[in-house]
Amino acid sequence: QYFYTAVSEPNQGLPQFITVGYVDGHLFSQYDSITRREQPLAPWIKKVDNDDPQYWDRETQILQNNEQ
Repeated sequence: QYFYTAVSEPNQGLPQFITVGYVDGHLFSQYDSITRREQPLAPWIKKVDNDDPQYWDRETQILQNNEQ
């Protein structure tokens, strides 16, 4: 599951746009409008780099497009 949140008037350092990804209720990735990169958060998802080194770049591009 992915949850997308947009805030019309962010303050106190909150990002204007954030996406979080969950599998079976466990957070595994996050993207926000401050870092502008999707970040792997669970150890098991970081292993995707071994099989597909461009995975995070593609996912980041998708989320940057969604942010706009």
